[in-house]
Amino acid sequence: MKFWKLFIVFLIMIGQGYWVSSLAENYRNQVFTPLINSAQVYLNSNQLDLPIMEINSSDVITVSFDWLSLEYAHLAYRIEHCNWDWTPSDLNEMDYMQGINEVTIENYYTSSNTTTDYTNYSFTLPNDNVQLLLSGNYVVKIFNTDEPEKILMTQCFSIEEPKISLYGEVSGKSIYGVNSLYQRLMFEIIFDDGFSAISDELKVVIRQNDRRDNEVKNISPTYILPNSLKYEDERLLNFEGGVEYKKLDFSHRFRYSGEIERISFHHPYYHVEVFPGKAEIGNGYEYDVDVNGKRKINAQDVWSNAEIDYSIVHFTYPLEEPWLDGAIYVIGGFNGNYLDATNKMTYNFERKQYELALLLKNGGYNYQYLFLPAGNTKGTLVRTMGSHWETENEYQIYVYYRNIGGYYDQLIGFYQINSVQ
Repeated sequence: MKFWKLFIVFLIMIGQGYWVSSLAENYRNQVFTPLINSAQVYLNSNQLDLPIMEINSSDVITVSFDWLSLEYAHLAYRIEHCNWDWTPSDLNEMDYMQGINEVTIENYYTSSNTTTDYTNYSFTLPNDNVQLLLSGNYVVKIFNTDEPEKILMTQCFSIEEPKISLYGEVSGKSIYGVNSLYQRLMFEIIFDDGFSAISDELKVVIRQNDRRDNEVKNISPTYILPNSLKYEDERLLNFEGGVEYKKLDFSHRFRYSGEIERISFHHPYYHVEVFPGKAEIGNGYEYDVDVNGKRKINAQDVWSNAEIDYSIVHFTYPLEEPWLDGAIYVIGGFNGNYLDATNKMTYNFERKQYELALLLKNGGYNYQYLFLPAGNTKGTLVRTMGSHWETENEYQIYVYYRNIGGYYDQLIGFYQINSVQ
C-alpha cells in the first residue's frame, strides 16, 4: 500500500480510537492496531452464526481478518481458556488443549483490483495443530512472530457441552405495563437425566441481539423446582423492544440498497453516504426484515474474495444542538456491538449533525443509533430511534457451571430465542 493511502486509513482509524496499548481485563473482540480491519469470528462458514460450537462435533470456528497492506506479515495466534466472565481462567494449556499453542497463520491471500490494499488471513479451530478439550469460553490472540508479547487483536468464541435443556418466551407484559416500549424475557433451565446442580454453581448471561451494554449477568432463579430453575425476574429481565435494524447493502457500487443515499468516488476511495438518522418516536411499529445487527462481507460481480473492496461509510444524525447529557453511537455486528471510541459519533456544529465515518469492507450491514446517557453503561434507543414491544429481537442465554471445588467454568447450555416465535 502506498504511504499516502495508508496515512488516510491511519487518520480514520486512529481518530476512532483503534490504537490501544493494553488489553482489557475482560477479553472481548477487540483490535489494537489500525492495520487490522474486518475481523470476524463465526461458526463454520456462515458469517451470520454466532461463534459457539458443540464439543466433540464436526463444527469449526472460523477466524478471518484483513491486514491493510500487501506486504506479508508473519502473524500467528495462541489460545487461552477463560472464565464465564471472560477473565483468564487458572487452567494450564495442557488442561484445555492438545497441540501447539503458537501457530503461524498460513492461509492468506492478497487483494487485487481494489482501492484499498490488504492481505486477508484466516484459519479454523480446531485443526491439525490445535485440539480443544474442554467446554467454556476461549480467546484467540493474534500477534506478529517478531513481537509475540504485543497482542494485535483478540477474538472470542465458546464451546458448549450440553447438560441441560433451555426453554423460554418473550412477552409484551413487563414491569412497565402491557404492550409498552419493553419486552420481558422468561426462561427455564431443566436438568437432563444424570445431571443436577444448585443455583450457586451456575452463572447465567443473557444478551439481546448479542449486545454487551445491556446484557444481564449472573442472575438468580425466581423459582427453584426439583428438576428445574425458573427465571422470571420482572426487574432484571426487561429489555427495550427497540426498532428493527436499519440496513445497508453496498456489495455493488451501482446496485446498492437500504439506507444508502448515494455512492460516489473521491480519489482514492469510494464513499457511501447513509440517509440521515432520525427519531421515529410517536410512530407506530413497522416490521422490516433484518438480521438483528449482523453483517455479511460480500460483493457482486467479482471473481474472488480477493476483489472485495472497501468503502468509507458516512453516518449522520441531524440535531439542532448537541445532547450534552450523553453520546450517540452507531452499533452493529461490525463493531461487536460495543460502545467505545471506534463507533462514537462527533457533533459538527457547522452542519448541525452528529457524524461518523467508518472504513468498512463491502457487503451487507445492520446498524442502529444508540444513545448512551452520561455516567451509564447501558444505551437506549428510545431517544434516538424509538422503541416498541412488537419489535423482532433475538435473545441469547448462556449457562455456565462450576461445581463446588471445580477449577473451570463449563458452558453447559446455550439457547437463542426469537421474540416473535
